[in-house]
Amino acid sequence: MKVAIVGGGIMGLCTAKSLAERGHAVTVFEQYGLNHALGSSTGRSRIVRQAYPDSFYTEILLEGHQLWTELEAQANQEMIHLVGLLYIGPKDEPEMWHELETLEQLSVRHEVLTAASIGGIHPQMNLGASEIAVLTRDAGWADVPAVLSAVARLASDRGAQFLRSKVDHSVGAGFDCAVVTAGSWIKDWADPGSPPASSLAYGEASAKPRDGIRVTLQSYAYLEGLQHGPVWIEGFGDHSYGFPSEPGRNDFKIGHHEPGPETDPDDPDRTPPSGQVQAIKEAAWRRFGVRNAHVTESRGCLYTVAPGDDFKIGWLDDRTLLASPCSGHGFKFGPWMGRFLADLVEGKRDLGDWPRFLWHPRHQGS
Repeated sequence: MKVAIVGGGIMGLCTAKSLAERGHAVTVFEQYGLNHALGSSTGRSRIVRQAYPDSFYTEILLEGHQLWTELEAQANQEMIHLVGLLYIGPKDEPEMWHELETLEQLSVRHEVLTAASIGGIHPQMNLGASEIAVLTRDAGWADVPAVLSAVARLASDRGAQFLRSKVDHSVGAGFDCAVVTAGSWIKDWADPGSPPASSLAYGEASAKPRDGIRVTLQSYAYLEGLQHGPVWIEGFGDHSYGFPSEPGRNDFKIGHHEPGPETDPDDPDRTPPSGQVQAIKEAAWRRFGVRNAHVTESRGCLYTVAPGDDFKIGWLDDRTLLASPCSGHGFKFGPWMGRFLADLVEGKRDLGDWPRFLWHPRHQGS
C-alpha cells in the first residue's frame, strides 16, 4: 500500500515507522522539514509517565511503556531518563483522588509522600502541609531531539521517504491512503467545530469548553540553578510542571500547561506570553523557594486543544485519516499512537471501538 503521512512531528514519524516496518511504501510530507521549531514536537524534553487521573489514558500508557523500551533497543541509544514522576496537589483535590483511584484500580506501583517524607525523594521540593505527592518510578522524561531523529532514521532504514513540502487535500490522489498528523495545522483540513462522539475529560477538573479545536500558544522556561530528582506535575490550578536539570546544564525547566492565548500556527512568532512566564517564576518560588528566578531561556510552542482534552481521530473520506492526538499531552503516546494509526490504515482496528477518540470531521467549507 502507498501511504502519505502529512506532518513530521512525533505522531507522523511514529506512524511512518510502523507502516514502513509492515512493508508499506511511505512518504512523509513536512512543510518545514524535520525537527523544526514551529509546531508542538519541539524543545529538548517531554514527560513520559503512567500516572493519569483518567484510567482510559493510563491503560494506554501501561501498554505503551514497553514500546518506548523497544524503541530504545531498536535505535541502540538511551532516549528516556527514568527519574520518576511526582504528581502534586492538595490531598482533598478531586484530581488527586482520581489519580490515586486509577493507580490502585490498575495496580500501578506508586507511593504517597507528604511534606515530612518528600525530602528523601526530592530534597529541593516544597510541599504544603495539606499537600501530597504521588510518586511513580516508571516515569521520567524523553530526549526529544534524540527521539525524533531516531524514529525518522528507523523509518528511513525501512524505506520511508521524506519530502519538505506543504500539501493539501489533493495529496491523496497519488496514494492508497493519507494519514494527516498535521498538529495545529489540522484545522486546514477539517472544520474545527466538528464535535467528537464523546467529550469525556482527561482530568475532568480541567475540562475545556466544547467549542471545537483551538490552537494556543504555550510557554516553558529554563531557570538558573541545578535541580535533581523526578519530574513533577501539579494536579491543580494551571498544572505547572517541571524537570530536573538536563545533563551538562546548570538550569532547569518549568512549563505552563493551562491553555494560553489562541494563535495562528502560520504566525512564526513564538514569543512566550509574559503572564505565562510570570506563572512559571511563581511555580519556582512555590516549589523550590527560588524568589524572582533568573530565566536563562524561554520558548513558546503550540497546543492543539480539543474538547475535553481528548484525542480526535476520524476518517475525512474513505482514504484520508485525520489524527489530532493533542491537547498538550500527546508526545508520550507517540509509539503507541503510531501503531494504532497503522492498524487503522490496515483495517485491523475500528474507530467505533474507541468512542473517546472518534471524530466525524468535515472538509473545510462543507
